[in-house]
Amino acid sequence: MRIAFDGTTLTAGRTGVGYYSEHLLQHLAREVETSGDELIVISNKPITMEQPLPRHVVVHEADRFPLRVAWMQGLAARVLERIGADVAHFTNGMMPVTASTPCVVTVHDMSLRLYPWCHPLRRIVINRPLQLVSIHRADAIVTVSHSTRRDLLRLHRVSADRVCVVHEAASNAFHPVSDAAALDGLRARLGLPERFALYVGTVEPRKNLGRLVDAFAEARSRGVRHHLVCAGPYGWRSRGLADRIARLGLTPYVHFLGYQRFETLPALYSLSEFFVFPSLYEGFGLPVVEAMACGTPVLTSNSSSMVEIVAGAALAVDPLDTGALVDAIVQLADDRELRARLSAAGLARAAAFSWSQAARDMLQVYRFAAGRTAPAAVTAHPAVAASEVAASPGAVARRQSLEVPDGP
Repeated sequence: MRIAFDGTTLTAGRTGVGYYSEHLLQHLAREVETSGDELIVISNKPITMEQPLPRHVVVHEADRFPLRVAWMQGLAARVLERIGADVAHFTNGMMPVTASTPCVVTVHDMSLRLYPWCHPLRRIVINRPLQLVSIHRADAIVTVSHSTRRDLLRLHRVSADRVCVVHEAASNAFHPVSDAAALDGLRARLGLPERFALYVGTVEPRKNLGRLVDAFAEARSRGVRHHLVCAGPYGWRSRGLADRIARLGLTPYVHFLGYQRFETLPALYSLSEFFVFPSLYEGFGLPVVEAMACGTPVLTSNSSSMVEIVAGAALAVDPLDTGALVDAIVQLADDRELRARLSAAGLARAAAFSWSQAARDMLQVYRFAAGRTAPAAVTAHPAVAASEVAASPGAVARRQSLEVPDGP
């Protein structure tokens, strides 16, 4: 089977979907080496990889165009025919809608439908219609959690047999870092405080950082002495957050590091006393798994995919309840035994997710999409219990009429 793999997110400075594509591609490369399948990477631009691809993986370097959407809808279908692909996997919610080649599309979340105010107008005007057409035209759809699968099936009339769940995982690079010299060096280089809570992700409205800052201010008034460190690029509608921090008198205690390279993150997680991720909505929530894999206690939301992913190995609260966030921050800051319990539970939970398993599951989805197997049952990692699959979508999904907030 000749597999075309979408490399359009494999760019410098990548975040979530780019890392998803890279980790999956590297592990697919290992699987096809023994399965006899071929793997060809297609993209509108030259790709970048943290580690070189094996020689048996081909990168198609012709037929490129700088604008991704134009390439996807204007050239990609022709590329698939030219390379003779049996199946193509597009990893970021959209596919070439005129493609005659069987296509698999990964839909990471349904935020374009559920939380349109969390996206810039360009995404709503361009990406949402293309995602809708792709969902209905794809031969198979992959979601990264059962939560996203439920949302997709509720919002779109598509056959449940076509929607498969393949979980993400933390890279093997994420593990507790105990090298004192490396930790001290990173602390000095980034100017990190002695005790801090960490957030990792894009600074944007969906991540709920405005409410986190409010909760952090209240927690400090109740005696918490930790700083808040945020690592990640500034995204859409992030400018007002600094003013909010200043009004609360938190400027000396909240630190923005900007985008951090992949190799910095394990030590950064390991230096933090706990991780905070009160996102309003996630399709998977990879930073949560990365933090758990590093042994960092986690505070996250009890909504969308997070309950399914942490499975009791983290503190989970309503992300719309500032008081609950305050109480959880104070509890984690003050209770060393609680942090130790969550650290151990998180390490065990993170180990249940595997990119190798994801690659094997994905090959089965490709064979289904290419018509080589019978309709596939929903793929799930063996560690996911039936009770997790049936978990409630959470508080946020029941509050879709939220007003647009005044900041991120």
